[in-house]
Amino acid sequence: MRSVEIEEGKSPDRSSQRELILAMMDPGFYPRPPGEVTHKETHISHIFLTDDLVYKIKKSVRYSFLDYSTVAKRCHFLNQELILNRRLAPSVYLAVVPITHDESGWHLGGEGEPSEYTLLMRRLPEKRMLSFLLESGQVEPEMICAVAEMLASFHAQAERVLPTSVLRYPKAVEKQWADNLADVEAFVGRQIDSETFAAVRDFGADFFATSEELLMQRAAQGWIRDVHGDLHCEHVCFAPEGIQIYDCIEFSPKLRCCDLASEVAFFLMDLEVRGGGAFVEPFLTRYRDLLDDPELVRLLPFYQCYRALVRGKVEALRSRDDSSMAAHYFRFAARQSWGRFKPFLIMLSGLTGSGKTTLARELGDLLGMPVISSDAVRKAIAGRFGREATPFNEGIYSVAMTERTYSRMAREAEKQVVKSNGAILDATFIQKSNRDKIVRLADKLKVPLVLIRCAASDETTRERLIQRESRGEGLSDGRWEIYMQQKKIQQPVDGSAAVSYLELNTEAPLTQLRQTCEQFLRSRLREKRPPEHYR
Repeated sequence: MRSVEIEEGKSPDRSSQRELILAMMDPGFYPRPPGEVTHKETHISHIFLTDDLVYKIKKSVRYSFLDYSTVAKRCHFLNQELILNRRLAPSVYLAVVPITHDESGWHLGGEGEPSEYTLLMRRLPEKRMLSFLLESGQVEPEMICAVAEMLASFHAQAERVLPTSVLRYPKAVEKQWADNLADVEAFVGRQIDSETFAAVRDFGADFFATSEELLMQRAAQGWIRDVHGDLHCEHVCFAPEGIQIYDCIEFSPKLRCCDLASEVAFFLMDLEVRGGGAFVEPFLTRYRDLLDDPELVRLLPFYQCYRALVRGKVEALRSRDDSSMAAHYFRFAARQSWGRFKPFLIMLSGLTGSGKTTLARELGDLLGMPVISSDAVRKAIAGRFGREATPFNEGIYSVAMTERTYSRMAREAEKQVVKSNGAILDATFIQKSNRDKIVRLADKLKVPLVLIRCAASDETTRERLIQRESRGEGLSDGRWEIYMQQKKIQQPVDGSAAVSYLELNTEAPLTQLRQTCEQFLRSRLREKRPPEHYR
């Protein structure tokens, strides 16, 4: 791992830091003794939280990416942290204060040669952190738009950084990617599987093979700037006095100075991983209204993938075991690898109880694509949202209503294709005429189309339908008698669709089905053939 410690820093200040930590945990150490002191430790710092203030000291360590091995260096980087973070959190960062030591012990300030330094900060309310607000469902679009406004202004004024050589800039970005990928490889088999890792690696290779000129243009046009560098949700606070974005990278200009697209990608990636996907579009719309970056959207998938790998690595290192959060970040990174194939459409078909809806949700997560469900669309048209025991081909399941449902699904899918994404259409598709609607749409839009048909034995299907009805799950009104009626009238897919047609026995484990679909989709989409006709 490139991020492991390479020098212990066996100078006297390392042992003395242990004594200092004990002193700083004592409320009596501080000019106004707090009621309590909470100590937190990271791999590079010790942090002490008092009633309303925070004190940070840097560890006496040297890593491949930073050097805090002497008191002078720690003092320098604390001052850098103070200056740089005042750009986006002016009310938080107060001062760098010396710490001295004499016969009576450790003192905050004091006379004589400083033995250590601490960064003094105002304590921010933890329940106003964006990460907490997302988790507790307290975020509104207007709040994220306010972040977009703050960042757009900051980015517009940020110092432009011209690389030593514009021509060599793409190789520098590629090296950062390769170094990060090498770090992540240590977690293959734990938080990330080998196939996912290979897909991410190939995605990066494709990006660099096709984006050299674009990266050089970015460098030449001044899009590389001195910004925050570590912009995720834990570093954004909706404080009473206004938004405070804190804890930027101070120890490495190389890591802090990046393409604005990379910084935006970092924030949007973390926002989505933490359940804030609905706020991505409002943020982008507002940000781009204020800062015109014509290539931003084109670059986001690559930088989101890169940043997700970074966060996944950090979480994995932090936990030292199987971190679920690390796995979430790695899955998000893998999802970006599908961007090179988009837009495309998937028809996910099968009789009621075939498992298609469960698989649709799984593929939606895998691909980062919306699922357009016939059950949801049908009931939205009818203004009904609960389950009901409607007879076959009657009421909201009449032929006319079914026609409207599939037509609406096609229109919704077209909207997603126009957004350069695509969609998964979850419906029975037992009638050729309904399949043909999507075939014609794919032909018109000139996007790849894949049909995946789900099937299970009568015995398994009956058991699933009984369980679903007893639990009252989902929107589907499918019952055993409906299944038998569908089975009688379904129109088979003929051999002309074989190239882009996958039939699944959904009695297999979901993880196996997901893997089979992933392999099939990658092989078909890589060919970049025009949509096949499903008849």
